[in-house]
Amino acid sequence: MMFYSPIYGIMSGYYFKFSDFLKQRYGQKVWKISIDAGFSCPHKAEGGCIFCRNDSFSKLQSLQNLDINTQIQHGLKFGKEKMGIDQFIVYFQSSTNTFAPVSVLREYFYQAISFKNVVGLSIATRPDCISDSVLNLLDELSGKIDLWIELGLQSIHDRTLQLLNRGHTFKDYAQAVIDLLSVKVRICTHIMIGLPEETRSELLQTAQVIAHNSTHEVKLHPLLILRDTPLERIYQDDRFSTLELDDYIQYVCDFLERLPPGMVIQRLTAEAPKEQLLAPFWTLNKLAVLRGINEEFEKRKTKQGEFYIASN
Repeated sequence: MMFYSPIYGIMSGYYFKFSDFLKQRYGQKVWKISIDAGFSCPHKAEGGCIFCRNDSFSKLQSLQNLDINTQIQHGLKFGKEKMGIDQFIVYFQSSTNTFAPVSVLREYFYQAISFKNVVGLSIATRPDCISDSVLNLLDELSGKIDLWIELGLQSIHDRTLQLLNRGHTFKDYAQAVIDLLSVKVRICTHIMIGLPEETRSELLQTAQVIAHNSTHEVKLHPLLILRDTPLERIYQDDRFSTLELDDYIQYVCDFLERLPPGMVIQRLTAEAPKEQLLAPFWTLNKLAVLRGINEEFEKRKTKQGEFYIASN
């Protein structure tokens, strides 16, 4: 089956882990090297997302002032010497990585794929930053390397997106997916769980839409309250509460049960540096979150795709 097909590989366990997908694709472990290319965000002038603090990407903090080549070399060395890995995906993670002149994007992306052991390129961006010139560049790159685009959506509900000050609508996201399907990329959609004023029913509506909109992969993560963000002030004013760990686990399992079994799950939780995190503190123990999700699936006797209904 083709790499860019919506379904690729076989699920084992309770959900289709990204690590399993990569092993099936490349025959061995593959590690993502997260880098900060120094890009900005088009929405910054309007205040940006209320939850956003770009330096919260803990893996990037010590590398932020290094050039791209040095960051990648650091990641390659660490992966090889400390983890015994020799195949890598370069992940342009921080900020909006298609928000720059295409000439700059081309230079940076080609630098990334020039390294011998790099087998893939992953680019995090916004739904409103997929121009025709970007699509042409992605089409060009997809003939040279395996390519991912990670789209931050968070929710299908425009009311929620407006509350988060996302600066785009669900319609923008849906159009970006359609546009990206015209080129050879795998699309990974980011969804947040525990958003202010969103109900379980609304979250499951998001799951149903994502299950049928041709995205290849998803990242699920809890809403983190970070210090020095607009969201901190809202939280401190007691205008909403974060999810308890058990509630988050329930919601994740609910969500995964409604996705197709062939949809790859890149992530099920999120982390931030302890000194920046205001709540919820259970996110500091990633293994406990993942263990809890497995235990809940065992208790339910279900798995990803249990309640998925294919469209006609």
